[in-house]
Amino acid sequence: MVPIQSTFGLGDALFFVPFVFILVVVLAFAGAVVYLEHRKEMALIERGQYDEVSRDSRAWILGGGLLVLALGLGSVVSALLSGGAVGDGVTAVFVGLAALAYYFYKRRAVGTTVA
Repeated sequence: MVPIQSTFGLGDALFFVPFVFILVVVLAFAGAVVYLEHRKEMALIERGQYDEVSRDSRAWILGGGLLVLALGLGSVVSALLSGGAVGDGVTAVFVGLAALAYYFYKRRAVGTTVA
């Protein structure tokens, strides 16, 4: 019987510390965003203004823009790390940025007409 030999040492474990730290920071940020969004919705419900916000038809543009931007950035980063050609990732990034720009333009236009 041959004993299992492993070269996994302290140096290898310390290599993963920054990745774990980044994961914890991202999860903490996501939790903070969800908590603040919940508080905002509760405040709107208490003031009776929640119906006005729920009728906003631009939410799908924001979600779609963020999704396409993330997919495009992921494609570009994976292509750069693997040493291959970038491909359609750049196009997806620009489509996502265009959707986000449209969302923020419409939000500003609606905000100026309401005020």
